[in-house]
Amino acid sequence: MDSDILASIGAIIACIAPIVFLVGLIMAIISKTNRRTAVKMMIISVIAFVIGFGTCLANLSLGSMH
Repeated sequence: MDSDILASIGAIIACIAPIVFLVGLIMAIISKTNRRTAVKMMIISVIAFVIGFGTCLANLSLGSMH
């Protein structure tokens, strides 16, 4: 049960992180005053995506393979 919750949270994070990355990228291209914030958003979203995707893969069950 706990691994299902972790997998769900990881999947949600892995789905939201690319959206945040795209918003940060657009913000960096358009706004010159908020460029530092946009770069922070992109870096944090990449880190969150790696953590979320890793959590999903760690909880992945391939049936009788392991």
